[in-house]
Amino acid sequence: MDETRRLQKVGYSTLSVSIPSDFAKDLGLRAGDNMLVREEADGTLRLIPAVSAKRVSRATIKTDQLDGEELIPKLIIGCYALGYDTIEVVGKDGLDESTVDLVVKTMRRLRGLEVVESQPNKVVAQSFIDPTKFPVDSLIKRLQILVSRSLGNVIEALEKGTTGRLNEVRRVQDEVDELYWLIVRQLLVALNRREIAGEIGIESPLHASGDRVTAKTLEQIGSVIMDLAEEIVRQKGKGARLEERVLVSIEKLARKTQESFNTTVESLLTPDIKLIERSMGLVNGTLEMESEITHELLKSGEYAYPRIIVSYFGMLARYCNIIIEIASHRFLRKSSRVAAVQHQ
Repeated sequence: MDETRRLQKVGYSTLSVSIPSDFAKDLGLRAGDNMLVREEADGTLRLIPAVSAKRVSRATIKTDQLDGEELIPKLIIGCYALGYDTIEVVGKDGLDESTVDLVVKTMRRLRGLEVVESQPNKVVAQSFIDPTKFPVDSLIKRLQILVSRSLGNVIEALEKGTTGRLNEVRRVQDEVDELYWLIVRQLLVALNRREIAGEIGIESPLHASGDRVTAKTLEQIGSVIMDLAEEIVRQKGKGARLEERVLVSIEKLARKTQESFNTTVESLLTPDIKLIERSMGLVNGTLEMESEITHELLKSGEYAYPRIIVSYFGMLARYCNIIIEIASHRFLRKSSRVAAVQHQ
């Protein structure tokens, strides 16, 4: 609730303003307590008690209010992402065995969330995550490493003509999904508890929004790579093969895509105009290569299997453009030799 408060002059040059009594009561504040005053990027001031007890939050999902089980995983993941410390799933008339299995399976997919109670009528999980221990940039870097590893497994499968390493892609994607939801949780917790935002590298809500889009893009890139791996396995099962000249072109495209991806993420984590320019050049070069290979395949009458593979790498490059856009915006938030910015 917004309130207008008049500034009062105290002493020769000090201005003061009183805080709402309900605010002080809710936080247990007394005369003489210290308050941290933080100036935000948008010019507002934020008041933070110097010592404040952590508020424990709890969410209860009532399965009897749902028509089926399909929505339960999304609700659990949503509660986790929103930063609830305890998540409880209950059923008025008890929970079916299949529902309990689904709930427990979903909870175990979420990093730092542990099932602490499982009964016929309820399942309770508790988060043991200390958000200050997981800087968001470090998590995004970890996402980059995992996704690049999956892409490397796909490239190796193409080069060697084997599919053994492709089984690893599914396992890595499960870890990518876990990490994605941890990043979302970190970002939303930071927005709700701004006193820890700086500790995990979140400068402002604008910064958080960029990181969320980046994390989602990386998660989607991982999904595309998994789809590509499954397509290769499926085509191998049908006996499909790539001609040597086509395979050489696709391998070059794949390596170019991997370099584009890694450089693009680096340009976000280390905002530098040279890195951003290099990322753009690599992505554009990848897309040009995709177009050239596609036209060659069409002219030679080869379309189905090789064209599908080529299109996947083009899709990955297009996703990189989203991250480049965010990196460019992040670079422009501060003055540099390239752009002088002023905030009035």
